[in-house]
Amino acid sequence: MKPNRIVKFLAAALLVAVPVLAAQTTVIQYDCIPNYANWGGVTKAYQQKTGVVVPPDMKGSSPSMAALEAERNNPKADCVYYSGAIGYQAATKGLHDHYKPKGWDKIPAGLKDPNGAWWTVHTGHIAILVNTAALKGKPIPRSFADLLNPIYKGMVVYDDPRFNGTGFTFVAGISSVLGGKDLTAGFDYLKKLDANILKYNKDNIYNELLRGEVPIWINADGNGLKAKHVDKGSIEVVIPAEGTITMPLVMALVKGAPHKEEARKYLDWLLGSEAQSLMAESFFQPVMPVKLSPELQAKFPPKSAYAKAKVIPLDRMAAQADEIKKRWEKEIDGGR
Repeated sequence: MKPNRIVKFLAAALLVAVPVLAAQTTVIQYDCIPNYANWGGVTKAYQQKTGVVVPPDMKGSSPSMAALEAERNNPKADCVYYSGAIGYQAATKGLHDHYKPKGWDKIPAGLKDPNGAWWTVHTGHIAILVNTAALKGKPIPRSFADLLNPIYKGMVVYDDPRFNGTGFTFVAGISSVLGGKDLTAGFDYLKKLDANILKYNKDNIYNELLRGEVPIWINADGNGLKAKHVDKGSIEVVIPAEGTITMPLVMALVKGAPHKEEARKYLDWLLGSEAQSLMAESFFQPVMPVKLSPELQAKFPPKSAYAKAKVIPLDRMAAQADEIKKRWEKEIDGGR
């Protein structure tokens, strides 16, 4: 192609491409990690259906809340996803607009703010995710007590609770699972567990678990079940013998959202059967009544596995959130 024809070709291509880019609508969701709760699949489906892009965002719950605080006078995000207690705490800071998405009435009363400051989109439970190949012959731990066995030294990981909501839920709730009346039993346990810790991760380590670089990850059951059934890893998901912690995952409309109307449409869609089913395919329990295929339902652990699950009031965890993070930083991370 002669040079003048190349210039004309590129100019024509730009004339076509620019309107497409200009017409592209974006909704910014803080804490939109593709390998957590199938956000990658959920947002891809929404783009295919509507053309609206919801880009990945790797911030965890607490960094998302901190970003909203920093941007309070010039919001960048439209909506946000958190572990329940951090979402509750963010609402008390006045970071959310009130909104009740379509289907609101079907969300159980205990899983939403009555005025629409936040609401649950799905729930998960804290579990022990094990890459059985990476254990190299060691027995699969079946309880939190088992994780203290010195044979697992350097093999256990849980999320830094200052960054990730799942890690916060584990640290905030472990005392109740172990029968403690305050936080003491939990922090005593975490100090003992520290001897076997490989690292306290700040980023999502889903792929490290799959590759066996992390043998044992204390995280959401759904992430382990997806690694086992969807990505076909050598993964065992253990609901600890002592019990577990129920974890609502919540969303909210950001106060002053720059794309408020598009964000409302997206939040409406997330409570519909299509999005709820996609979330269920990554083994997080839908908050809305959706019918799952018998094949998918059979891959979830039986309800009896969660008989000892603790439901800790979000207002209590939110009120203690700053204290728990500071104490963990001083007594656990600071002791390394």
